[in-house]
Amino acid sequence: MSYVLSKNPTFTVAVKIVEPGNAVDGQFEEHEFIAEFRRLKRDETMTLLSRNLPVYEALSDVLVGWSGLKDERGSELPFTPEYRDALLQIPHAIVGLWDAFLIGNSGAARKN
Repeated sequence: MSYVLSKNPTFTVAVKIVEPGNAVDGQFEEHEFIAEFRRLKRDETMTLLSRNLPVYEALSDVLVGWSGLKDERGSELPFTPEYRDALLQIPHAIVGLWDAFLIGNSGAARKN
């Protein structure tokens, strides 16, 4: 497949959230959903990073949608500023989102 210089202004990527669970054995729980982020050019990325914002503020600027994020009853949540802000109150979600954004925006594959 040929590389296209002009890209869609957004991209989607799987987000993995790992957090402590309630199991007796202390196992962590893994959850996934798909996030949609604004695609930033190199200069835009450098500007975002140089602003030294808290990560949740940077994410509120670049997170523009999602699918597969559900409420406690299993109903899919629509993307709204209110739900976005609620998600960005959860430290484990912030880590998963920021990791997914950096990898997706840079094109770098993460090594274990």
